Amino acid sequence: MIKQVFEGLDASQKRVRKIATIDPIRKKIILIQPGDKVLYQSGLREKGVAGYVYVFAHATAKSIQGMIHGMEVADTIRRSGLWHGEPVLIDACNAGATSDGIASELAQVLRTHVTAPTTTTWNYPLGGSAVGQGAFEKLPGVLAMLPIPDLLRPGVWRTWGPDGQPIATAPTSPRDTGDLLKGALMQKMGKRR
Repeated sequence: MIKQVFEGLDASQKRVRKIATIDPIRKKIILIQPGDKVLYQSGLREKGVAGYVYVFAHATAKSIQGMIHGMEVADTIRRSGLWHGEPVLIDACNAGATSDGIASELAQVLRTHVTAPTTTTWNYPLGGSAVGQGAFEKLPGVLAMLPIPDLLRPGVWRTWGPDGQPIATAPTSPRDTGDLLKGALMQKMGKRR
């Protein structure tokens, strides 16, 4: 594993230095900080997704691990040495929640396809492989305050084209199905490379 420094906002909105863990074999970038032990371990456990650079992080619709501009995220991805124009899969809560948010901006900056969840993601090992792994809606009412999603209500994964426009949604990510981009869209991507 390779360690790389990047900057992002912390919970108090102060700009701080953070560590990215780069796995060149599995082509993944773990932005979850080592002090967040359970999720960091989940990130280490993830196998990555063939044909994608896999980014594992905390996010909102407007930021990834405290980076509020697509240019910052793109810089971290480029400096990892893993990215060579292939699509990016962001496994981070709500990174794809809005059609013009951080995932869209990243797709525009990198000029590639980006896939991200529109809802909360769940990825806890619970003693082994993840249980109920994927994107899920929040629990209803006051239960939404709990730190777990509604495992009975799957969320959606959205894919943006290189122009930053949403082009597809699906109930599963490329990690779960092998690929969201099929048919003519996949052929178009292949010509671009």
